[in-house]
Amino acid sequence: MAFVEIDPAEFDERIVDLYDRAWGLAMAGDSPEHCNAMTIGWGNVGVIWGKPATTVYIRESRFTKEFFDACDTFSVAFLPPELHDKHKVFGSMSGRDVNKTELTGLTPIMVDGTPIYEESALVFICRKAYADVLDAEHYVDAEARRRYYGHPSTQGDEHTMYIGYIEKILRKE
Repeated sequence: MAFVEIDPAEFDERIVDLYDRAWGLAMAGDSPEHCNAMTIGWGNVGVIWGKPATTVYIRESRFTKEFFDACDTFSVAFLPPELHDKHKVFGSMSGRDVNKTELTGLTPIMVDGTPIYEESALVFICRKAYADVLDAEHYVDAEARRRYYGHPSTQGDEHTMYIGYIEKILRKE
C-alpha cells in the first residue's frame, strides 16, 4: 500500500482519539539510520500563524529530544490498530539503550528529508515553527503541575513544547 497526500484543510480525523487513544510516534532525524521515535499521548492539531500545525511535548530526559533539537523537521505518525502494541517499546525504552526500530520490526523511510515509519497509517510531516520549555511559574492549573511534575522522578524533567507547521498529511491507502 502507498501513502496518499491529504490536504490539511480536508483532514477530518477525531484529533482527541488520535493523540489520547491511538497515540502517536514523534520522530526526527536525518536518515533512516540516524533517527529516533517515541510514543506520545499529548498533542494538538489546529492553526497557528495562518498555517495548519501540530504541537507535541517531549521531556528533557528523552533521547528523541536530541533529534528534535537538531532537526528542522519532524513527523508524528499513527500506527494502524494491529501495530498498537509497538508503543510498548517506543514508550518504555530509550534509544540510548536499545534499537527500537530493530525491536519493533518497523521500517524507517524518509519523506521530504523527514523520517517516518513505512507501516504508519497516518503521518504528519512538520517543519518546526516554535519550541519552548514549559515554565513552572506559568501553570494556572496547579493540579496538572502536581500530577505530571510533582513526583521526585519528574522534577526538573520538564516538557519542551514543539509547534510544527504541518507541511503534509499522508494516509496509507
